[in-house]
Amino acid sequence: FVIPATNLSYYTDAQAKANEAIVTRIKTAPYFANLQKYSRIENLPIELVIAVVATESGGRELGKNPYGAVGLMQVKKIAAFEAIRRASIANELDAQEKAWIKTKSPEISKNDFKIKYGSLEGVDVEKAKTELEAALFDTEFNIFIGTMLLGQAIDSYTEGKDQIYLSKAIAIYNQGSGSRRRIDDYDNATDIIEKSTLGTEGKNYIKKILGKNGYVHIQ
Repeated sequence: FVIPATNLSYYTDAQAKANEAIVTRIKTAPYFANLQKYSRIENLPIELVIAVVATESGGRELGKNPYGAVGLMQVKKIAAFEAIRRASIANELDAQEKAWIKTKSPEISKNDFKIKYGSLEGVDVEKAKTELEAALFDTEFNIFIGTMLLGQAIDSYTEGKDQIYLSKAIAIYNQGSGSRRRIDDYDNATDIIEKSTLGTEGKNYIKKILGKNGYVHIQ
């Protein structure tokens, strides 16, 4: 899909030049092939995935931030759990992906991802989340889950074949599903930033990615 342009600005021209170095770092990193691979799997523009990695972690190798999220795409263990649960409900995991997840978290997959009443049947959630947090330090697995989360966020804000509310989707990726009520009444980035009650961090996140001189714009 086409990433919509916006005139909202966060970075100066000088800062945009500095950010080009971050984009170059990402495009020349050993993990870039995995960004391309999972972008294709999730049907995401590679420019958007690069922008999210740049904004979330600056393209640096994995580390855990003070909020418990593990870069490159800054994924929390609960978000990883929910991504897999939603993918299981939608029957979106293939046999190879299930087998891989099982090696990372035997707990989350112990009943072959069976869903009962919206939950993974018989799974100790806290144990599964602990296993997944350790797994997120595997760069490829982190990208696998991060792009899955981004794809799910975009799917939740897509109507028909062409109407994608991308600014809403990336706000949810950054702020979590609890922010939906703050943004659902607005259809574009400008209105979300100028009229919604989304927090400053979420609004700046939109501008960093989609705005003038943002990470999508400079690619």
